[in-house]
Amino acid sequence: MQLNPRQVEAFRAVMLTGSMTVAAELLKITQPAVSRLVKDLEADLKLTLFRREGNRLVPSHEATILFTEVDRFYVGMDRIAKIANDLRQAKVGSLRIASINALSLSCLTQAISIFQSDRPAVNISLESLNSRLVLDFVAGRHFDVGFAQVTGEFPGADLIPLPYVEAVCVVPAHYPIVEKEFLEPQDLQDLPYISLGRNSPLRLKIDQVFTEAQVSRHELMETSLAASAIALVASGLGVSIVDPFTATYLSPNSVVRRPFRPSIPFDVAVVRPTHYQHSRLCQDFIEIMVGLFKKEGRQHGMPALRL
Repeated sequence: MQLNPRQVEAFRAVMLTGSMTVAAELLKITQPAVSRLVKDLEADLKLTLFRREGNRLVPSHEATILFTEVDRFYVGMDRIAKIANDLRQAKVGSLRIASINALSLSCLTQAISIFQSDRPAVNISLESLNSRLVLDFVAGRHFDVGFAQVTGEFPGADLIPLPYVEAVCVVPAHYPIVEKEFLEPQDLQDLPYISLGRNSPLRLKIDQVFTEAQVSRHELMETSLAASAIALVASGLGVSIVDPFTATYLSPNSVVRRPFRPSIPFDVAVVRPTHYQHSRLCQDFIEIMVGLFKKEGRQHGMPALRL
């Protein structure tokens, strides 16, 4: 038997409202039209669905059972419509992110929080890797998007530079040099220095600046994580130069951050697989990260002093 969808809709509206008149208002048709649709449905099904007791419309036992199935169908249809709407607004799906540690431990956590505030149904995975592995895995389409310290080109990956930000110097709060507005290589010459790991692209830029300034440092130790360097600075062991995000998000009150001159760019690129249909979820997340980089540049950048 092929049921008439309009009859079923009228039956559901009467069951939900308990009234032919209110059901008619809900469906934006006349009350006689609702009554006719329900009577036709009863005739087709060969069932009595309602009886009147005074002014009350009472559903039969059969109507109650039928409504359970009808409502389950409509709930399913509503869910399909909601999922379609969420897909249009990029609120469902999954997003696989690969990133360098410096961002995974800092601004990426904020970006994910912003992203999921109105997209709670999106499943997000975040993997912390070094820049080379980020490039490899994104190019191999194991991730939808990556964030890495890289310039130039890489086969299988599109690289999009994020807005310019600068490395900063982190200093124990009790060191006299915190009185300075910004720090230069000469300011760190006689101080114990905590270096980033030798494989860090930022470490290479920092070393170049000190070489060109002909300033030697008392290199106390090195660590692969900027977060560890900041923890060591907080313990009073020395000073360091790290990315601005780790300094902002993870520095305790015992650490002061200062701009460093000449400026040392912390170059980060968005990494996406080439020849790949990027989802709106991915694009929305990238836009959030762009906004955070722009905010960092506005808050702590000193473009007038950039050399």
